[in-house]
Parts: sequence; C-alpha cells; structure tokens
Amino acid sequence: MNKITQKESELPVIMYIHGFRSGVNGSKREQLQKHFEGEFRIIAPEVDADPEKSLAIINDIIALEKPMIIIGTSLGGWMTLMCESSDASIVVVNPCLNPKEILSQWKDEELDYFCPRLDGVQTYRLTDEILNKYDRYDVVQAIKNKRERIYALCSTHDELLGTTHIDTLKPVLSPLPPVYGRHFTVADNFGHRCSGEGMSHMFNVLKRLLGLRS
Repeated sequence: MNKITQKESELPVIMYIHGFRSGVNGSKREQLQKHFEGEFRIIAPEVDADPEKSLAIINDIIALEKPMIIIGTSLGGWMTLMCESSDASIVVVNPCLNPKEILSQWKDEELDYFCPRLDGVQTYRLTDEILNKYDRYDVVQAIKNKRERIYALCSTHDELLGTTHIDTLKPVLSPLPPVYGRHFTVADNFGHRCSGEGMSHMFNVLKRLLGLRS
C-alpha cells in the first residue's frame, strides 16, 4: 500500500488488544506501528484478565476513537469478540475462547507480566472472583452475531489451546459466502504466540481485509 501524508491524528485507526500477561509495550503493537506507519494510527489499551473491567476500558476507547479494525490475540481475541465493536472489522489470532478453563491452571499464582506495563504493575494474580466473571459472557453467540465482520487466524500447533479455537470458529466462519472474503485461515508454522511466521500470516489477513474495505 502507498504511504499517505495525513497528520497522524487524521489517520484511520487500528486497535490492538494484547493477550494475557502482556501490555501496551508488547512487540506486536510495535510491529503493527512499523508496518502501518503513515497509513494507520495504532492504538492499544492496556488491560488485564478481569473481563468486566477490561471490556469497560476497551468499549470507552472504541466509542471515542471509532477504529476501522480491531485486532486481538489470545485472551485479547476473546475481548475483541466480546467488545462493543460497532461496525469495525474484527481480526482474531489464536483467540482464547474458553478463558475460564484455560486461565484456571494459573489460579492463585503470582504471575509476572512479559513486558513493562504502563500502570507500573508487574505481577498479576488470578482469583476465583475474576475467573467466575467469564460465566456471564457467551462468546459463541458473539461469534455468530458478528461473523460477517470476523477474520480469524488459527494455528494447528497451538500448544496452549490445542484445536479448541479451530473447532469453535470453523463451523461458523467457513460456510460464509465468498463475497465476504476468506474469514477463516489455518496455518501450521507458528505456535500460540503470534510471532515470526504468525505475524506474516496476520499481515496477509489484514492486507486481504483492507482490500475488501477499499
């Protein structure tokens, strides 16, 4: 895509929602900024595993910034599917669709974040109170409601999720007619964390999506 010369504040917005134990200073936000410099303004809310608190933060920013595309990885993928996304296109990479079950393995542990956090907090503890909040949400219904706006990238070599994300998304997204583009992409050359070849696949999904929106 050709670079444009608009002021940064006038650029269309892509929102990135990071995964569990990450933050705004994670590498994916930096890679998105570098890739789309001069074309999009990348925003990234800093959230944690509390779905109620995190979705409130995300929804407030969406209402203000009105992003064209919302990208989420891992737990950030679940939040991307559950947020009040309006008419934004939704890109999820290895989304954690059963967060209570997955996160429960670390319950009551003192966990370190993988990158320096803006809020200055570098450890996190999952409690039953936080985990039980996920029972209030129906991610499968959210996928069905938003399916024409969802573009999913899933790895068959996901060491954390196995194939649960594929098994949930494929029946809903694969039958969509070609007019909506290719909504469901499966790859086998990266793991749960979207790095290396995973980022290449993500950028390909975004390129295809932006072509459809242009």
